[in-house]
Amino acid sequence: MHIAQDDRHKLIKHYSHGMKNKVQMLLFLLIKPAVILLDEPLTSFDVIVASEMKQLLRDLKKDHILIFSTHILQLATDLCDELIILNHGSLTQISPEILTQPDFEEQVIELLRNESQNGSTKENAYDGNL
Repeated sequence: MHIAQDDRHKLIKHYSHGMKNKVQMLLFLLIKPAVILLDEPLTSFDVIVASEMKQLLRDLKKDHILIFSTHILQLATDLCDELIILNHGSLTQISPEILTQPDFEEQVIELLRNESQNGSTKENAYDGNL
C-alpha cells in the first residue's frame, strides 16, 4: 500500500475517503485487533488499491475475524467463509457451499427477490439458528 509523500503530513480529516480507508487498514496492521469490523471496505479505491486491499484482507483473515458489509457479491465470494444477507431488516444465513458455486450471484439475487416478494419482516428475521 502506497501513501504519497504529500499526504504523509496532512491531518486525517483532510484526507479523501479512500485515504482514510488506507489509514484505517494501517491501524489494523499496527493494533492487530482480534475482530475487525468494516463497512464497504473497498469503497473509494481505484482498481489497483482495491486489489491490494483485497489481498491485505485475505492476509488479515488468517489471524483475525473479519466482519464486513458489502453490496459487491464478487467481494463476498473472494473473501468470505460465511455469508449472512440483510434484506428489509431480515437476516438470512447462506449455506457456505453456495459461495463456491458458479451461479452464486444468481442464487443470492433470487433469494433477495423472493424475500422481498414474500414481505419479510423483522419479526421473523432471526430464529436463533444463525
